[in-house]
Amino acid sequence: YSLQNGVCEDSASAFTIFAYFEIFLTQSFESGRKWGNVAKTLLEDAALCPATTRARLKFYTFVNFWFVPLKESIKHMEDVEDMGYKVGEIESADMAQMHRYKYSFFGGEQLSLLSQALDNSLRSMAKSSVVLAKMSALDKDLIDTLGGVKSSNPYAIFDGEIGNRQILLNDAQSKGLNNIVEAAHLHNVFLSFWMDDYEEAVKSSDIAMSFPSAKMPGVKLVYHIFYRGIIAYQLHRQGKGEKWLDEGNKMLDQVETWVKNSKPLFENKLVLLKAEQDASMCNFLPAKESYELSIKLARDNGYINEQGLAYERMGKYLMSIVEVPEAESCFLNAHRCYLQWGAKAKADKLWEDWNLGSSTGRLEPCTTSIKHKRNE
Repeated sequence: YSLQNGVCEDSASAFTIFAYFEIFLTQSFESGRKWGNVAKTLLEDAALCPATTRARLKFYTFVNFWFVPLKESIKHMEDVEDMGYKVGEIESADMAQMHRYKYSFFGGEQLSLLSQALDNSLRSMAKSSVVLAKMSALDKDLIDTLGGVKSSNPYAIFDGEIGNRQILLNDAQSKGLNNIVEAAHLHNVFLSFWMDDYEEAVKSSDIAMSFPSAKMPGVKLVYHIFYRGIIAYQLHRQGKGEKWLDEGNKMLDQVETWVKNSKPLFENKLVLLKAEQDASMCNFLPAKESYELSIKLARDNGYINEQGLAYERMGKYLMSIVEVPEAESCFLNAHRCYLQWGAKAKADKLWEDWNLGSSTGRLEPCTTSIKHKRNE
């Protein structure tokens, strides 16, 4: 209609949805970018109103995200949040806020800042959307658990109706709220991954992947695929079977299809997966080079969490081939990155698992966690 008769108030949404389906159904990112650029042009000229705010949320969450650095997506979510509150589009504002916190977590923002920001937002969010509040409570639970904040109870906003993640999951299952069920399982994937319980992570990953919505393009899919690839290669090296090498390769291939869209977002992840693949194939020099490159790329792009992860994964590989001093240096650098990220529980576990108190390894330069004025 818009192509034949000219644009109207809903044209930007229409082009955004068409771009999204090009990405989702056909994996045609170039076509998605093309139609997304049409939507972007319309939105740049559009007046501020509820309809265009909803259109901006869809565009920046499901289309533009694939083609820009994560820091840029965070800024777009801040802008949509402000627009939503200005025009009374509260649900869109709250959803933009939820996505902003997710992007910031995955982007390596200091966890204590995120936790404080969520503290300030959860109760007001619960008044306008209980579903969004439940999903954000899961996010705060993940953040505080990694941060070692034992006194935290993000579920207190539900006034005793929901006391923890398991009760939230049971409640969602009984009511058929599949979006919350999926979110609860993804929470367990991410937490179990970071705390090195890979078998628990893969159980929850399999359940989450059974929901069609888990395969929809977006930030949760990116990190689910990335983490699942690392898990798969590790399980293969632990002797769990060749199927895990195949699974790791499948995840690597998926990330490889994404990397040309936005190198700042995807390149360090692809390189780390290639390091894991080479480690699984006993290719020592290529694995070592890829681990080192992934560390550099994560540092250069400001992903303190993924810099720590690459150091840790390299350390585990080097320890498996009895390169002990080099492995300990990697673990010490990972430990420092995790502390800088604010993931004290993760850092403490790494320290204890590898007895780093007696290590004499060397430290390398560390990146700086991203910070945003909204959360300072």
